[in-house]
Amino acid sequence: MKILIISDSLALGGGAEKFAASLGNEFHKKNHKIYYLTSYDDSPKYNLEGKYLTLNEKRSRNILFKIKDFFKMSYRISKICKKNGIDLIISVGEVANFRAILSRYLFKNNVRIYASHHLYPKTHRINYDRIKFFYPKADKVICVSKKIEDVLKENYGLNNLLTIYNMIDIQSNLKKANEPIEEYEELLTEKFIFINIGRLSYQKGQWYLIRSFKEVTNRYKDAILFILGDGDLKPKLIELIKELKLENNVYLVGNQENVYPFLKMSECFVLSSLFEGFPLTLIEALSMDLPIISVDCLSGPRECLCPDIDLDQLVDYPYFGEYGILIEPFEKKLKSSNDKLDAKEQMLSNLMIKFIEDPNLRKKYSYGLDRARNFDEHMIIDQWERILQT
Repeated sequence: MKILIISDSLALGGGAEKFAASLGNEFHKKNHKIYYLTSYDDSPKYNLEGKYLTLNEKRSRNILFKIKDFFKMSYRISKICKKNGIDLIISVGEVANFRAILSRYLFKNNVRIYASHHLYPKTHRINYDRIKFFYPKADKVICVSKKIEDVLKENYGLNNLLTIYNMIDIQSNLKKANEPIEEYEELLTEKFIFINIGRLSYQKGQWYLIRSFKEVTNRYKDAILFILGDGDLKPKLIELIKELKLENNVYLVGNQENVYPFLKMSECFVLSSLFEGFPLTLIEALSMDLPIISVDCLSGPRECLCPDIDLDQLVDYPYFGEYGILIEPFEKKLKSSNDKLDAKEQMLSNLMIKFIEDPNLRKKYSYGLDRARNFDEHMIIDQWERILQT
């Protein structure tokens, strides 16, 4: 089967981008012919098995340009499908989904379309209307969490939904974890290390983590926080780190294709996101048997870490779940170094300190690999293969 995987980008660092690359590589192993199509030719990219194409789109905030570009790119998708005899499009992310569906709806492209939705659906009117218009026209809408599927079904009236979780290659990643990290080797010895992985963006809420971590360093001056990723919020985070005098404690190490040596050398993973779909980083941390503290945002963390509770069940925070600890979600608000820590930030600080001080707590949450096996590539790709036959 000839499969075209469409994503805005395949640059290192993004969960959706990693998903697109991994899915294509796994399909390639199953002898499908894989094509990748991106809006932007960002670098560096994940390693890809298949043919790479790009629309070379220019980023713009001009609304008229965006509308014109939307139709233009959809037309080009249709042409690419016809030229290469594509049997199936798998689009990743809302914009890619809308364009792929429009390419068939407007330009009479008869290729099957599986639209993969990765974030909790936004509630503003324009996005709501677009989902209501486009998504029913896809053959399937693949959700990365049950919570997303529930919301799209109940609030948008969709009935072409299916949940397939994100996946990782556990055996390969366990091997990758043994690769050296020469640049940070001195920091990775005899220190208590916390880690966060994610794009440096508003969505990921890392300013809350950095502010909370300041309290940790007041008690434990050698504590370290690694943040892996890059993004447009980087200058503000650097400024916050300087204002809090955390230059020797917090390290923004950029995008890393191999995150596993960093995870292996850390003692605790912290997720601070304001919203998610189903964070791949949580599965990666679980596969390294790493204790986890995570915000209980609307979609993803609870489903991954706490299968012992219902998705909508009310809990008291912090909630000590089966595979990780949930804390109350943060407000959607940027904060500076001058703002006093609120109760939610203080809860995160207290839990990080508790992980340093309590070896029994660390031991209790050091068996995540068992949970991670539920998301291993062999199980997830089999689910994808089954729907390819329908």
